[in-house]
Amino acid sequence: MIVTQKQIGENTALLADTVPKTWRYLLDHADRLGARGSVIYRGKPRFSVFGVGAYTFAPWKVAISGFYKSLNFMKVGPMDNKPVVLDDTLYFLPCQEETEADFIMALVRSPAFTELLGAMVFNDEKRPITAELLKRVSLERVADKLGKIEEYHAFTQTAATGAPSPQAGRRSVVIADH
Repeated sequence: MIVTQKQIGENTALLADTVPKTWRYLLDHADRLGARGSVIYRGKPRFSVFGVGAYTFAPWKVAISGFYKSLNFMKVGPMDNKPVVLDDTLYFLPCQEETEADFIMALVRSPAFTELLGAMVFNDEKRPITAELLKRVSLERVADKLGKIEEYHAFTQTAATGAPSPQAGRRSVVIADH
């Protein structure tokens, strides 16, 4: 998969100099790529993609499919020392370290989390798992219920200073919507 940007709106013309073979491929398929009908591409640089940001390139992710009827979270790690980029049918929480991903996996696979989230899933929907649904459950409260609140805080703020880490606050938003 070609990911042409690291941030939404980033200038894709720079690819011509940095990855000329990829740029040639994009130009060779410009008619097809330019025919994408979604309004999200209007007014954006040529060959833009959507749903990219720092979270896209996090080395570890805890992911779930929006289409599955079951709550099957998976830990996704790097392949060949490169982050795996997920498509827009999945929701995920980006993690910087495997230990963080393991901790999140323990929370989302706990009975406290799965029973609560499972009660809110409507299996008749085409996409029963949604970002809005996932955002309704606080991982901080789940960690507290499981007696893991100190570990939760260790991942979300600097213990020595009490100052928020770059990841602080995102745990109430369970899964990144990309």
